[in-house]
Amino acid sequence: MERKAKSRFQKELERIVSRKIIVTILTGCLLFCVCIMGINQISREYNRENHLQAMTEVFDEIYDSAERFLESEGNQAYFKDCLKGESAGNEVRYQLSKYNVEALAKLHAILTDASGNVVFSSFSQEDMNLHRTEFNRIAAENGRKQGEGAYHTVYYFSGDTSEYVIVQPMYEGKDYIGSVSLYMDGNEWGQYFSKYQYDAIITNKNHAIIYCSNPGFLKERNANKYEPEDSNSFVWANDSRYLTGVRFLEEKGVYLYSFIYSPRDYVYILSGIGTILILGLIWVGLSFQMMRMMAEKTSESVDMLVGEIRIIREEDAGHVIQVQTGDEIEEIARQINEMVESIYELNARNIDLVRINSSMEIRQLQAQMNPHFIYNTLDNIKYLIMQDPVRAEELIGRFTHILRYSINNTKQTVALREDLEYIEDYLVIQKTRFGSRFAYTVEVEEECMQAMIPKLLLQPLLENSIKYGFRKKTDICVEIKAWQQEGYLYLKVTDNGAGVPKSTLETLQNMIQTKEGETVHNGLRSINRRISLEYGRESGLSLESIDGEEFSVVIKVWRGEEDVSGIAGRG
Repeated sequence: MERKAKSRFQKELERIVSRKIIVTILTGCLLFCVCIMGINQISREYNRENHLQAMTEVFDEIYDSAERFLESEGNQAYFKDCLKGESAGNEVRYQLSKYNVEALAKLHAILTDASGNVVFSSFSQEDMNLHRTEFNRIAAENGRKQGEGAYHTVYYFSGDTSEYVIVQPMYEGKDYIGSVSLYMDGNEWGQYFSKYQYDAIITNKNHAIIYCSNPGFLKERNANKYEPEDSNSFVWANDSRYLTGVRFLEEKGVYLYSFIYSPRDYVYILSGIGTILILGLIWVGLSFQMMRMMAEKTSESVDMLVGEIRIIREEDAGHVIQVQTGDEIEEIARQINEMVESIYELNARNIDLVRINSSMEIRQLQAQMNPHFIYNTLDNIKYLIMQDPVRAEELIGRFTHILRYSINNTKQTVALREDLEYIEDYLVIQKTRFGSRFAYTVEVEEECMQAMIPKLLLQPLLENSIKYGFRKKTDICVEIKAWQQEGYLYLKVTDNGAGVPKSTLETLQNMIQTKEGETVHNGLRSINRRISLEYGRESGLSLESIDGEEFSVVIKVWRGEEDVSGIAGRG
């Protein structure tokens, strides 16, 4: 069986959908990458802050505990007795042993007299080597020069763990009698920091290392200083990438560095993109199948409807449209049939009713839907389906609303808000037809929205503005205004067409006031008579014009002091 060639509509629809699918897939890949990187970054930031906080809490607890031991009044007395030679230091040794039983990090102490001689040490003879002795003498001297308060430094012996040192000068009155130095071994700190599964470095304010969990972060082997490059938020160690964080504890004069293992996201991103692409290809296949079926069905339905409309327009005005597509097109065809039938019936009745009973003229304007408007709208929908299916669907909805509203004879008067909804649909369709050549504005005071007016009151005025405006200008703008003043509702439709001279305006004003005779302005005359009959009290229609600039039609409706919903039906 020979396959039917694709229509232009099908080809255009496939092109549009293909482009949108590709954009959607690329957008999905981009969003996935952004989400993965965003989630990982948030997780890293969270872990880094948590790790720094945990390090801060551990350091504070160890430091504060040692500081309390150092500043205890009882211990201070033991220190002074030992420094003055009144004690051999047994009390100090006992207090150290007692403290180390429960402390997070064990302490060692060295007491140095005013001459720099060691009078007490809790270190073994092997640990109390010449290097430590000389270091302690210099630290004690620096603490004395600093004055009151504890002096902090770091003891480091090549190949050994660093020790954090707190030096407290001791005074008897104003006389310096020596110093107490407390040593905290880095190994004691490490067992608490290692449980957080992240690496850490602690230095004093001179960047001397107090604790380091991974020597790979140091530039040189056995280095005792760490000073990071401020420009890098990531560092590499042992071929692994780490996110860094730093916190400075000002009161204690130490830096806390956190290192969070942060491998790159390439594997996750590539896996996600691959999955999205595979799903996208499956989606493309399914979308094209559905698109072809929908395009074929919609194109056939629209062609069938346009053909039936063409018969009504060119051959048989009484032709009944026969379309059975089971979709919105069939609903439009049914609405058109009902509308055309209504048009003929109402036109025939109104001709007689106007002559017999002027009060029945209020039904005439409901038969003013222009068949050319219907045909042009359907023609626009047909081409929009090819170019912009979404917009075509919107236009079909608006056109269906217009048809239903026009042929609904259950209500003779409606709220202005309801009529404006219909007018909005009508103007959007005209805007679609004329494009940038046509513009409109609507300015209606909120208190006017619930006013009851004859149905389809404004539509003929807008149709006239568009019809006559385009005769003299290529671009026109229509403006709708509504306001209240001294018991009246005013509705004004203005177009920036060429307008008319003053003499012509007076002729038109007189013409719409006549009750008999056929003129090219029957629509305006019917509106004026309809308003006059229904509302009385000087209600009616007036014309305004500035020759060469604009033309306006103003409707004046009596409202009085009654509620908005009660203005209809006055005589």
